Amino acid sequence: MSQELTQTQLHDIIQKLNTSLKVSLLKEDFKSASYSTSSIEDILVQKICDEKNGEWTSDMAFHKLRNAISVATGKSADSIHQESELTVLFPTEQRKALMKKVGEELGFPVDVLKPNGYVYGFFVFLLFACIPVAIGMDWFLAGIVMICCAVIIYILGKTGNQFRLKTVGHLADHLAWKNYLRQKRNASPVDEALIRSEVKKVLFG
Repeated sequence: MSQELTQTQLHDIIQKLNTSLKVSLLKEDFKSASYSTSSIEDILVQKICDEKNGEWTSDMAFHKLRNAISVATGKSADSIHQESELTVLFPTEQRKALMKKVGEELGFPVDVLKPNGYVYGFFVFLLFACIPVAIGMDWFLAGIVMICCAVIIYILGKTGNQFRLKTVGHLADHLAWKNYLRQKRNASPVDEALIRSEVKKVLFG
């Protein structure tokens, strides 16, 4: 028999499903004052299947990212908007550590930091400039310089802390696409029957 669920009851159900099915349903996606158990069952099953298939909308990615940023930085989720600048949310001296925490909250690394463009570009240019020198003049000296440049380029790539993107909204779009590709690479058929069974168990206990 169908019954009405209040927002409080629904939030408790969402929390249980997030834990049991290892998903990240957001209470913000359920804005009606109340839902019936019969109507919410299909909605929950569809949302869980979409997430497990990697089908994040930009809005879904934004809510997940906003919550992850809030946990990592201690800032209120309500203060984080699509237009919020990443450089303001993540101070330079803490940036790599905070972005690592955001990745841990999301369940996958957020690889959006790059080295300083001018410094990185100089060593890339120097690396390629050494090639004709190695061919036509001193291969030994040019080879040493090329090895040094390659090492520096590698270190800069690993330690860079400049954002490739500007705002939280841009990052959310990037993550929605990245998550889709990640899920498709690791794709295994989503067992909708199992998901529905778990949803019913939580709903009707």
